[in-house]
Amino acid sequence: MCGEPGLDTGRTFPLTYYKIVSTVQILTIAIVATSFLAVLTGVLFNNNRLNDVKELLGAKIERSHAQLQLLIEKNHSEIMLKFAEMDGRLTRIENERRIIQ
Repeated sequence: MCGEPGLDTGRTFPLTYYKIVSTVQILTIAIVATSFLAVLTGVLFNNNRLNDVKELLGAKIERSHAQLQLLIEKNHSEIMLKFAEMDGRLTRIENERRIIQ
């Protein structure tokens, strides 16, 4: 409070002191504003990149899901054929056992 203009404290500071403080304050505000704008730009840019990655990943997952679904259906058909074959064998064994008894 000692160096503020308008206060009569008996102490006077040269006019250049106030110019330096003013310049330092302006530089500080400029640096903070520039840093804020740089961070904001980076956040927005990364957000767009993340959206692009999300879309690409979603498309890849859909393709993989479709491929997996086809593979499951193919394996299901093959397993059902094996069960039918085993059922036929078991039926034949059961019929042969009835004949023997």
